[in-house]
Amino acid sequence: MSTKMLVTSFLMLMIASTAAIAQDASPPRSGREEAPAVQQRTEPSANTVAAIIVKSWGSNPVWGDLNVNWSTYGTIPVFIDYTTLINSDFTYADLVNSNADVVILSDPAGGKQQYSSAEVAAIAKYIKAGHVIVGTFLTFQYPDQGIDNRALAPIFGLSSSLSYTFVGISNEFTKVANACLFNKIPGPSVMSNGYPNSQVPSSGSWIGNLGSAIAGAESDNYVGVLSGYHKKSATAIYISSMPEYQTLGGDDEQFLYNAITCYAKK
Repeated sequence: MSTKMLVTSFLMLMIASTAAIAQDASPPRSGREEAPAVQQRTEPSANTVAAIIVKSWGSNPVWGDLNVNWSTYGTIPVFIDYTTLINSDFTYADLVNSNADVVILSDPAGGKQQYSSAEVAAIAKYIKAGHVIVGTFLTFQYPDQGIDNRALAPIFGLSSSLSYTFVGISNEFTKVANACLFNKIPGPSVMSNGYPNSQVPSSGSWIGNLGSAIAGAESDNYVGVLSGYHKKSATAIYISSMPEYQTLGGDDEQFLYNAITCYAKK
């Protein structure tokens, strides 16, 4: 093989390796997810728990499935708006106008979504008013891409001064507390079929780094964690992995339904 061919092969290998690393950091997208999501609009009933996804990684099939098949998971109807604010800037007025009971941040840093200080303040104010927030995976930081949303951490009862990275996990979570988040999910352990990575403090563990939040389940000796934070009328749920990624049915969808409905006040 000529020197030129060897150099070309080496460069192609380096490009492929770089792409694989980037894929580990943020879940790979399918063509279905790259295309703009089209959401069928319905008028939620009075007892429906409404959720809105804001500035996040992207759409996942689970949200539309929950809108249609919520009765598989419980008696409370849910409606998730996964199009209006999922890829756009927003204000406090936008959150108010959404009438959402629950705000969802689905891997925002992994989706290279940088929150402004005004947006962080808008979310904090909205949650303080008695709403629920659910965050998943790279919510707080994606250092490789320069995305720093650690200002969101106190909303979840966590410290904004921690540095975060991400690592692969087994995706098996062991329950360490009783919570309605595990309604209809039997057994002491939960095997997730979502994206098997976790946001974790740079120390390599959530042990000693949960601040005012309380662990409900953990994976791989607290490399992965599911935490809850309650302060007066505000509730924040953080899932360090990504159970919503490419999942339909099963414990992941049941858990997401529970996270949306458990603490919402109608």
